[in-house]
Amino acid sequence: MDTKIQPLTTPRKRGPYRQHSTEFKREVVARSLVAGASVSRLAQEFNINANQVFTWRRQFADLHGAVNAAAAALMPVTVLDSPDVAAKPALSASGVMLLTVGRAQLRLEGGVDAVALAQVLARLLP
Repeated sequence: MDTKIQPLTTPRKRGPYRQHSTEFKREVVARSLVAGASVSRLAQEFNINANQVFTWRRQFADLHGAVNAAAAALMPVTVLDSPDVAAKPALSASGVMLLTVGRAQLRLEGGVDAVALAQVLARLLP
């Protein structure tokens, strides 16, 4: 017996690409460069993909050249002498912690080596 399986729905054909004017692109780029602006929200507002906004930013780099130069400035840092952290005695922990991940159970009592625990959790967690 021959059986032909056909899809219940036919895929929609993609419409033509939208063409945006240069003025529109420059406006979106300018609004994306305002301090505190969210590219994601701006893209939703204009019904475009956020990646498109970043592409336009590269295309119209002349708009944000001065903005990027100011944003890339480094802040001065002052390094202060601090007491040696390793010299402090480790706090003794007491109590019991029971972790259940799927079918595995891990019971921790007292002080726990953080490095060993991280390795165990890396194996247990997906």
